[in-house]
Amino acid sequence: MSDSVTIRLLDKQDAPAYQQLRLQSLQTDPDAFLSSYEAESRLHDTAFVEHLDWAYHPPCFGYFGIFVNDKLVGYIQAGKNFLEKQEHVGSLYNLYVSKEFRHQGLASRLINHVVGLLRQEAEIERVFLSCTARNPAAYKLYRKLGFKRIGVKARAIKWNGQYDDEIEMVKLLLE
Repeated sequence: MSDSVTIRLLDKQDAPAYQQLRLQSLQTDPDAFLSSYEAESRLHDTAFVEHLDWAYHPPCFGYFGIFVNDKLVGYIQAGKNFLEKQEHVGSLYNLYVSKEFRHQGLASRLINHVVGLLRQEAEIERVFLSCTARNPAAYKLYRKLGFKRIGVKARAIKWNGQYDDEIEMVKLLLE
């Protein structure tokens, strides 16, 4: 019997599972995120509800979760610039898939699903994302999915006295 995989927008009811997975992500992959486990573990549970609610703009903006057999195992945030002259631009943030579910194509499925929704439902023409130079696996995945490197913000991140570069990428959806 194969596993059941679903992808959907997360809402307030998903906050406990999202909180658990978010804190896990900050522990297992601290260099992949701009926040830290120390900062977010001190937040009240309601902060995670508010975070999901703040980002939630159906049909295709907010946090998307990927579920295996009804268990949240990964997430990504899709955002949009709501300024009139940039309504055609979307962004992806905070991709994470739990370590025990990696190398199964779930991150690719999640990104492709969200990018497809952005194209169809919101008429997004280009999607931006970034990753740190210390995260070559993410960079390789994004390249495989058609994102192109457009620049580097040198030393954009500083944590515990160490600098990291932020690699900016874009996928053009009208090509």
